[in-house]
Amino acid sequence: MPHNISKITSTLHTLWAQSLTHFPYNYFALIMATGIISLGCQAAGFHSLAFGLLILNSSQYVICIFLALSKFIASPAVVWRDLIHSDKGPGFLTMVAGTCMLGEQYDTLTELTPLPFILLSAGIVLYLLLIFSMIAGVAMSEDKCSFNQGLDGLWLLCTVAGCSIVVLGAGTEGAATRPQAIFCTALWAISIMLYMMIIPMIFFRWLFTSVNKRDFSPSWWINMGALAISSLAGTKLLAVHNAGAFATITPIITAIIFFLWAMALWWLLLLLTIFFWRLTSRVLDYRYVPGDWSIVFPSGMIVVASFNVLHVIGITPPNWLIKGSVVCVFLLWFIFYIRMLTSLGKSCHQSCKRKAITDSPR
Repeated sequence: MPHNISKITSTLHTLWAQSLTHFPYNYFALIMATGIISLGCQAAGFHSLAFGLLILNSSQYVICIFLALSKFIASPAVVWRDLIHSDKGPGFLTMVAGTCMLGEQYDTLTELTPLPFILLSAGIVLYLLLIFSMIAGVAMSEDKCSFNQGLDGLWLLCTVAGCSIVVLGAGTEGAATRPQAIFCTALWAISIMLYMMIIPMIFFRWLFTSVNKRDFSPSWWINMGALAISSLAGTKLLAVHNAGAFATITPIITAIIFFLWAMALWWLLLLLTIFFWRLTSRVLDYRYVPGDWSIVFPSGMIVVASFNVLHVIGITPPNWLIKGSVVCVFLLWFIFYIRMLTSLGKSCHQSCKRKAITDSPR
């Protein structure tokens, strides 16, 4: 009996060590994806499902935060090296967006007023720490990735992270006050500016450098998702300014919102074209990777953003279209969730198997 307990303890220790070693900070994209699907379900009238996803997302967030902090405590040098790496660093910003998406869930689905404010504050602190450390670290690093290796859609998380703060900040209590309205509007403008700085380089890479068909990773869907969340943030700001904070600039915000949303739809069509091109070329990789949530989040975001933008321009979509689109993105989330659980289960099984072989007497 003591031998069995020792064996189980040893196996759990091995699994824990491997979990910390291989935990990618961009796994917070799971929180982002689950959060936006929950908000979409709430908008479509699936209230019980939306609340269930809130409970699930809360538990996922606690696990991810615990793993992130444990990895930082255990290997701070490794975390810092990843943060200032041009290929891995931008993924850290999913912590900001995941925190704010969870806060938006609580703000929309519950009456727990302090919790969204706490998550908003945490998101702002994380944003300030991560984005400036990451950009400055990458800029000052001598060991940089090549243009093709280091530049992908993950860099647009600079926009997604900022706009996620705006989405939550413009809806929490006190958003109509002048200081908070100024802060949210300025951060929205900065986030759009960062998109406009990064996206030309991405488009240049696509059109004028050699790109293998297999190089179109899930992160490219952030090209569309960043625009979608920017337009959603704009609709939240519009409600604040209509309340009297800066009523004079509402026409400008409305025009920018429509521009961002139209561009998001254009990107959606292009990405779907590339997806079907790769499908017919049989170059799709069906293995699960944490980056797959970069497909789910933009898909859910464009649906939720479209509801809000259409409302701003005075168009009410039919109820069947709202429910149908939300069901589609929920099924997409569900498929990827099953793939994630299957992949984690296989990884645990293989780790236990290797541990058993290592411990077996020779």
